[in-house]
Amino acid sequence: MKPLRRISLTVAAVALTAGCAGDPAINREASVELAPMEKPAVLEGKLSWLDKGEPALMEIAMTGEGMVAGAWVEGTRKGCSWVNDSWFAPTLSWKDCEGSTGTQEATKSGDIWPLAVGMAESYKVKGKNAKNETWQTTRRCEVSDMVMVSVQDKQYPSYEVICRDSWSTRTWYISPELKRTLKFKRVHNSRGVQSDMVAILE
Repeated sequence: MKPLRRISLTVAAVALTAGCAGDPAINREASVELAPMEKPAVLEGKLSWLDKGEPALMEIAMTGEGMVAGAWVEGTRKGCSWVNDSWFAPTLSWKDCEGSTGTQEATKSGDIWPLAVGMAESYKVKGKNAKNETWQTTRRCEVSDMVMVSVQDKQYPSYEVICRDSWSTRTWYISPELKRTLKFKRVHNSRGVQSDMVAILE
């Protein structure tokens, strides 16, 4: 979940641009106007996704400390669990995720909410995994665009939020109408696309 190789962010930006340019579900040519989006409540319960085209089931619950606890209960990532501060914050702890278990501390600057193009926040991160490997990075997140996102043959005006750190670029497409993420993509600087998730809407 938290790769340790440190590669130039330029490579990540190129990879992300190439990936989005070829995604027929993202329409950047449509005229989209959205009001600022207030931070919604976390969707708790079981959420269905397609991850690289494969069905997956995620279970989300709030902890007593106000954190978000998640776990993959079906799919190729089954058995992976994690805790974070919701939305764009770095994961604070994770277990059995892509062969990794570890913890991180994150210090936040700024506030990206309510979402509007140009809004941003960042996190200074220190982490350690079960192999006693340590790292530091900064995650910078910005609302970059308003686009139309196609999911299950319906289009949703959405905000595009991009977060970059030393190893990966993460992109969320968030619908104010549904108050949830419709698509999420994570592109590693050297290993390419690691997550390409599309919500299965009920």
